[in-house]
Amino acid sequence: MSHPNTPARRPRRFRTPSERGAATAEYAVTIVAACGLGGILVSLLKSDVMLNALKALINYALKLAGVEGLEL
Repeated sequence: MSHPNTPARRPRRFRTPSERGAATAEYAVTIVAACGLGGILVSLLKSDVMLNALKALINYALKLAGVEGLEL
């Protein structure tokens, strides 16, 4: 059994008061970047070229799996 005052049990304390909101800001930047990337992917997948490429890839995979007669 470990002693209650071991470093693993102590709450994390920031070294300086200026670091207090650093983790929240990093999460916010990550969320904004993920939303931007998601928007780019949605706009790419809505294009006819990408839609046809995706359908061709799925049809190729179905043919490799032995599923014949199904065409997207």
